[in-house]
Amino acid sequence: MQKSCLGLIPGAVLSAALGVHTYAVSGDAYTWPGYRSDLDYDTKSNLGDIQPPTKFNNNCSGVTGKKAGKWWAFYWGKDRDSRITDVTIDSILKKYDTDFEYLYNEMGWAPDAQAQEGQYSAVYYYGSGTCAGGAKDDTTGGWQTWVAGYTAVAASFYPLYSFNTSCPYRDRVAQMDAMIHEGIHSMTNGYPGAKDAHWFQEAGNTWIQQDMFSHRDGVYSGMGFLNAATVIAPFMPIECYSGWLIDGTFGGPGGGADDGGVTGKNQRYLLGGSQYSNIFPTFIGTWIGTGAVRWIYGNAYGKTKYLLETYGLEKGLGDAGVRRLITEFRARLAMLDMKKWSGEIKNLLNQHFGSDTYWEQDMWDNNRKSYTWTMTPYQTVTESNGYLVPNQETTPGWSGSNVVPLKVQNGAKEVTVSFYPNGANSNNKNMNFLLCYRATDGTPVYSEPITGEGSATLRLDKTPSSTNGAQMVFAVIVNTDYQYTGNTGIRKLHYDYKLKLETGVSGAGAANIKYYNDFKLDYKWPEIGETPVASSSSVASSSSVAPASSSSVVASSSSEKIVLDGATTYSISVTLPIDDNYATVAAKFDVNEIAQKLGLTAATLSQATFFAQESDGNMVTNSTATAPGHWFSKDGKVVEWGESAYVFSEADLSKGTLAVGHYPNSVKDGEKYSFTQGLSYNGKSVLFKVNVTITNEKGSGDATTALMYGLEGLSNHVDLALRRGQIEVRYTLPLRDNVKISLFTGFGALIAQEMVGVQNAGAHTHSFDLSQMPAGSYIVKVTTGSYREAKSINIFR
Repeated sequence: MQKSCLGLIPGAVLSAALGVHTYAVSGDAYTWPGYRSDLDYDTKSNLGDIQPPTKFNNNCSGVTGKKAGKWWAFYWGKDRDSRITDVTIDSILKKYDTDFEYLYNEMGWAPDAQAQEGQYSAVYYYGSGTCAGGAKDDTTGGWQTWVAGYTAVAASFYPLYSFNTSCPYRDRVAQMDAMIHEGIHSMTNGYPGAKDAHWFQEAGNTWIQQDMFSHRDGVYSGMGFLNAATVIAPFMPIECYSGWLIDGTFGGPGGGADDGGVTGKNQRYLLGGSQYSNIFPTFIGTWIGTGAVRWIYGNAYGKTKYLLETYGLEKGLGDAGVRRLITEFRARLAMLDMKKWSGEIKNLLNQHFGSDTYWEQDMWDNNRKSYTWTMTPYQTVTESNGYLVPNQETTPGWSGSNVVPLKVQNGAKEVTVSFYPNGANSNNKNMNFLLCYRATDGTPVYSEPITGEGSATLRLDKTPSSTNGAQMVFAVIVNTDYQYTGNTGIRKLHYDYKLKLETGVSGAGAANIKYYNDFKLDYKWPEIGETPVASSSSVASSSSVAPASSSSVVASSSSEKIVLDGATTYSISVTLPIDDNYATVAAKFDVNEIAQKLGLTAATLSQATFFAQESDGNMVTNSTATAPGHWFSKDGKVVEWGESAYVFSEADLSKGTLAVGHYPNSVKDGEKYSFTQGLSYNGKSVLFKVNVTITNEKGSGDATTALMYGLEGLSNHVDLALRRGQIEVRYTLPLRDNVKISLFTGFGALIAQEMVGVQNAGAHTHSFDLSQMPAGSYIVKVTTGSYREAKSINIFR
């Protein structure tokens, strides 16, 4: 059989081509070569040194006021709500300037086109009477739009009011971050490329914000749930809008454009949102670098307007380089080998493994599941005439892959599997094949990939992970076609193959088993720019996948001396229900007893210094939560409120309570957090060592769940009804008020949220479509300025 190895790729493509040649022995573990280090669209070299703007855009009619920060300006009209105060506007500008200056100065991105021309990037108050549009009662929503000749952010009352500290809606963090997302759309529109790859306009932009959080705040969790589409269905193409369509084809990268096949009515549940998945840019940024993603925004236009074909240019990676890039992405994804993101990818798989995807439109119209597929990242194969043959329905699309689990024979030290492209679409150029496994020490081990028909061999120098008593290796089959422009029919193709087990493998594993749950995800991975280490070599385990939070957000400590010698320590255990609204649990202490320990009275206890003690002994006396109080990171460090914050504790010294709560959408059931706070006075101290356990457990009372914790009594204003897959929310308002309605799973995960806006007093209804959701418990929560209520409902299929 003919065997072609990827090996060294010549010329400008790979750094391995700089004169260092290695020759692998059959069965050796493969080390992925590095890519060119200059793959970046450098802002300064392409656009020059852009200085902060100094001019307003005066071409929008209806503007009655404006205010500027360093990079951004805020514009409003005659109908500005009094709650959008000058201080609120200052907060908006501070958030924009802080986040975008980090993107500009630390991450290498360029300001939007308006700022490049010396005018402030713009946020317009939508509905206030400016040329940005909207009526006075248009109080919800925000987006990137075009105003006065430039891209800009248009935001209505609700997201703007979230910057006001008096805002009663506790989804303020999500609203403020969503405003930044729209600003990122404006920023990337200032680049020449990626304007026609509609899937990347969402996926790439969500990745930029994710990349900022991870670099600045050490956050490697909280990926959007639609990222699951890429990891649970690897047979789908990389550049895919609306995923695997019901006719068995795939959506093109431009949606309905360029014969993309997307109609809006032919997509499947979950997989139909693949355009919002940023797993591929996460791989690029993680293994090649942020600049390699930015390079696309600078170069994907003209004759090559899509991602992979742009990478395939000679000024990029070249044809051989981009085919190897696709192969490496698919292999690393099969092994959950994404450095600090590996744990989050595992979480995404576990959230959807074994559930069904189906035709969404049929469910909406007829409450019926059709075109179903039980989701798994593994391919089902059957034996036929000595070969393993894949399920034809889910063979790879263009740039897609299959992962076949294989059982290692007892005592085998090496495995060999032969690969055969099959059918009219597969050939010896566009199909790659390799074997891989996760060792028990966490190391991912890969064989050298082959192109076309041939055999792959991999020695088991390390011990493969086991599932149900069997050691497992995995066959990864990859289609490497990537040219969509002028070749739009490629989206309709599947690529067939067959496998033959040669040595060391006893058979295929079932596709409905979570083999990845037995992977140890931690190992000493190479950082970008380091010389890669062969995966078969002995390596020490790295630190945990979840990093410590950035030191830049740790609060400074006071110079006041706090004496802990002889301090009395109180251990406090708190069970904290998950909540989306910063609800707290009160941990009580005896005010008189604490005061006596410090030589004070209950009336004078406020004279004591309230502080937090970090694990390294550092004392922090300034408050980062409502004073006296602190926000804490995952490892118990004091931090400012933001993405690196997990739990908080705020003291009420008069009542003798610590109000303990958590940052929304950052904690999970069963997680534990610990921190230490205390009081000190005149050389005497007391310590509160607080241990927090997060729970989804149900409380007592009518339809009470953890998510409802902290609500004022039972539901007196809200009722629910189920009609043909729709949850009908009926609620009453005692007075004219602003309304937000949220839908959660029974375990507290946010599914949908509607900013209804201001409504008159009286009865109202709102519906959520749950026809595509599985059976189970769901929670609806209604938040207004005068009450917060929630009720649960069970759905049976």
